[in-house]
Amino acid sequence: MKINKLSAIEAIALILIVTINRLAINIPQAILISCGSSSILNAVYISLITILLVYLIVKIFKNFPNSDIIDVAEFLGSKFLKYLIGIILFIYIVVTSSLFLRDFVETIHILYYTDTPIIYLLIFFIVVSIIANFFGDESIAKTNVILCAIMVVSLLIAFSSVIPNITFQRALPILGYGTYTTFFSGLTNIFAFNGLMVLFLVPPMLNDKKDLKKSSMIAVFIATILVILATASILLAFAFSTNISKISPLYMLLSNNEFGQYFQHPESLFVFTWILSFMSYLNISCMLSINICKKLARVKNGKPFAILVNIIILIVAILPKNIMQVRELGTYISQYVGTPITFIIFPIILAFANLKYKKYRTNNHDVSKD
Repeated sequence: MKINKLSAIEAIALILIVTINRLAINIPQAILISCGSSSILNAVYISLITILLVYLIVKIFKNFPNSDIIDVAEFLGSKFLKYLIGIILFIYIVVTSSLFLRDFVETIHILYYTDTPIIYLLIFFIVVSIIANFFGDESIAKTNVILCAIMVVSLLIAFSSVIPNITFQRALPILGYGTYTTFFSGLTNIFAFNGLMVLFLVPPMLNDKKDLKKSSMIAVFIATILVILATASILLAFAFSTNISKISPLYMLLSNNEFGQYFQHPESLFVFTWILSFMSYLNISCMLSINICKKLARVKNGKPFAILVNIIILIVAILPKNIMQVRELGTYISQYVGTPITFIIFPIILAFANLKYKKYRTNNHDVSKD
């Protein structure tokens, strides 16, 4: 299963897909619960910090145009660090994908498929992922562009549908629970952008290495706009926005609005596009996990890993007892594992690798002069 090179638009969709799907489930809700009426301000704040961090990450990746974070780790700390980072990445992607799968399945089970056992729904998505990964990376990447675009449009429609119900007073007091909560403890809400971890795996997959900066910045700008709009829509449209816990807040937005006499249930179309988008997210998560396995095992054929990875995801998805346990565990892992890995540990590895690279070049330059 050869890694096909990505175009700029395919890379943008690849980077975006995780954030887009999580928006439909719990990102706005988590921000609202932690910050209250200052949620919009907090969303803008963490968005600006994320843009700055992504810019710095892309800048320090410049010296490693054909490498992902696993290759950079090997350059910095030999094979030990390579395997350590690879295993951490694999576990994180598989566990978060499993929890997200269970959360998503529980949600659509509550909304539409109450008579269908959850295990059947889980198996359906797993089978789709196995089949997609047998077709290969190229088909997954190209399909993801279409589904990602459809999901972005459906989200924008969801946000625009609440305009008649907006009450700006719900954003007051503007600092919500206080300055500390909005700007310090609220900084943990940067987990909303943990999907940008894909950035650390994208460079060797790009057809044109110069596309990394363009693709990354466009993706992060779109992601930040969507996070801000999602947070604002739910805060300003619902007086009870912090109490929606079992189903998607965005679903609630649409189910409380009608688009004319002949389109009275827009939430059904949203769920349909959401299902397609989630399939794409799961396919990509498995694809990245398989590519990590191939790199660590030093094999070219990744098809045998497709079944193994998906079975692991299914097993982990079955373990939680209920949706509340899934969300608590998912939020904890995102905030206290995913965020440090994405925005602290990996950038530090990149920074030290750059120092080593510059020292290596300087020494070689001095030797050549001698």
